[in-house]
Amino acid sequence: MGDVNTTANYEFYNNVELQLQQSKSVLWDTCEEQDCAGAEMVSVKDLVGSTMPQEADERYGDLKQTSPGHDRVWMGMPNELYFNEFVEGSDQLATKIGLTGTYTMAAMATINRAWDSQILAGMYGAMIMGKAKEALTSVPFPAAKVVPVTTGGAGGPQRFNVAKVREAKKMLGQAFNDPNDKRYLALSEVQADDLYSEVQATSGDFSKAFGIRLDSEGNLIGILGFNIVRIELRNPDLPAFQKGLTVTAQGYTRNPFWVHSGVRKGVWRKLRTHIKDQPQKVDVSSVFAGTRVTATRTQAGKVGIIENSEA
Repeated sequence: MGDVNTTANYEFYNNVELQLQQSKSVLWDTCEEQDCAGAEMVSVKDLVGSTMPQEADERYGDLKQTSPGHDRVWMGMPNELYFNEFVEGSDQLATKIGLTGTYTMAAMATINRAWDSQILAGMYGAMIMGKAKEALTSVPFPAAKVVPVTTGGAGGPQRFNVAKVREAKKMLGQAFNDPNDKRYLALSEVQADDLYSEVQATSGDFSKAFGIRLDSEGNLIGILGFNIVRIELRNPDLPAFQKGLTVTAQGYTRNPFWVHSGVRKGVWRKLRTHIKDQPQKVDVSSVFAGTRVTATRTQAGKVGIIENSEA
């Protein structure tokens, strides 16, 4: 599809179909959203630390200060991610099809993958923290929030298994997350298939105890309180994969799990599009779509990662 001149050699009687690719965003609705238009740097959330209650243990005693700690999470304006393609009028005549419509579809598929990639980058990446914009620090993903690849086996790297889901559930509970805060677990097809070899995930005897939920087609959509989000984390067209975020240096897939309030996406401009003539060229128009969105974790205890072998 990238070479219009090659396309012009063929006569299409029906609309051109997009090559197989992720064409919809699967993560957009799984996190909070914040309008960030008009600012280079925005405050996401003020964090107040936990405190112990003071005790009035004497008559006419002085008030003691509780002194909670304070911190703040920030997001910075990202670069625009975009799709841009030129279409020559003669190509459209030769192919008997409006190529701009096809490229519009391709543009939206590109933008949807960009949204998911930016949200994933916010999950895996460092949090920008500090009480003021002038004194910000970068806080990396905490190692304590990673379910090791060895979980659920006698030794060595393990594929995805129910024991890892149980560990993720426990990790969120021990971090005092609200049980009513919707929980998500991102699985590629390989990890979803791994669960089918687990008795706990497939047996009717375990389905109630493990909160197994299936859709009308028999696909696993929930387990142990997690809503399963299907996304191919090794998709070569996913920028987060290209940047090495979704796979460890050892080759283990990094499947994130999170609560809805644990990820905040910042929207400077959700979508900018145009199809317009290029006056400096003969009978050429351009198809353009751009987005300026980023994301961050809101607190360390609200997002985790499960490492999984696919060997």
